[in-house]
Amino acid sequence: MNEVVKVLHFSPHDENDGIARYQEQYLKAMAGIDGVQSTFFDVTPSAFRSLSAHDQHRVLSRLKKQLKDYDILHVQHEFGLFNPGDFQKIVTVAKRAGKKVVVSLHLSPAFAIKPVKLGGVGPRSLVLYLRQRRYSKKMTTWNIEPLKTVDAVLVHDENTAVALRERGIAAERIYVLPHPVYDFPEPSKSTLIAEKLNRQKDDIIYCTVGMMHRYKGVYDAVKALKFLPANYKLAVVGGIHPLSEDLPMYNKLCDLIDSLGLKDRVFITGFVTDDNEFNGLIKECDVCVYPYDGVYYAHASSGAINLAFSNHMPVIAYPTTIFKEISETSGGAVVLTQTFAYYELARELERIDIQKQKQLSSAYAEQMAWPKVTQTLVDIYEKILS
Repeated sequence: MNEVVKVLHFSPHDENDGIARYQEQYLKAMAGIDGVQSTFFDVTPSAFRSLSAHDQHRVLSRLKKQLKDYDILHVQHEFGLFNPGDFQKIVTVAKRAGKKVVVSLHLSPAFAIKPVKLGGVGPRSLVLYLRQRRYSKKMTTWNIEPLKTVDAVLVHDENTAVALRERGIAAERIYVLPHPVYDFPEPSKSTLIAEKLNRQKDDIIYCTVGMMHRYKGVYDAVKALKFLPANYKLAVVGGIHPLSEDLPMYNKLCDLIDSLGLKDRVFITGFVTDDNEFNGLIKECDVCVYPYDGVYYAHASSGAINLAFSNHMPVIAYPTTIFKEISETSGGAVVLTQTFAYYELARELERIDIQKQKQLSSAYAEQMAWPKVTQTLVDIYEKILS
């Protein structure tokens, strides 16, 4: 094995994207570890998928040439990142170049490639079934078959590891690497939320954190206010990405706030790109809530919950598979509601021990700090090269 492990990363970076921020933190942490050298390939997945076939071929040729100076290609994979066949092309280039390939999988195939069932006995049902089965086979070809050839697949939870094993990925190549906690410096003090919500001495401000999305339960966070005393207020810290397919929900959210008569008790910060500003807004609040969808988040990790931990904030969450795992491994740093209901969210907000949960959150942040988890990643690199 080489003295220095050289890794080229095919990943989002230098853009407003959760995976970009995730992998940038890894490279930042690896810069402080002897024996590993990491570099981003200059074309991101989103840029690659927008290219013509001719230009993609040129990029792949350049990738092959650049890989001569590296030992490993590390690819960030989320099904929405790649156009059909793109992921397969990237992996094929690296394997033909004789390089090791590591893939970080951010969404389980159990969610992205669902089992196909015949919904009826009529001709339309049969046509739909055949179309869905054909698409499922293509998704498997584009995504699962390449994963069978790589040297390591990194996932954030055991559920995704099980889904991969069920689809033929060798168990010894799957590594469960929990999502690290961001290591941000203390942010500048913010007063924006206090001003917008006219914060009083006895007010409790809870917040949702990160980009709004249909599966993140922001509607439930608003509805919970109807079952809470008037001193409880909500800050939606974040907004919707301008290119998001969920853009219409922004207006629907505002309509909901208006119809429930909660305009004075809810403030939406909008899209925030600066980490210092974003963390300052989070620290203005008392509790972070994650009323996430139980189906989607049985198969996907959440970087947003780690923003709460990095700021040592109390956390309340719906009992998704991922959040239950974190609650267990963190010694209760995540307070789980009894079920997926905003009434239960309101119940936990009223009885949470804020000071106790701050301490548990701080302890988990220390346990899962990015530099510590990064060393585990470097160990995996060294293992597959040994």
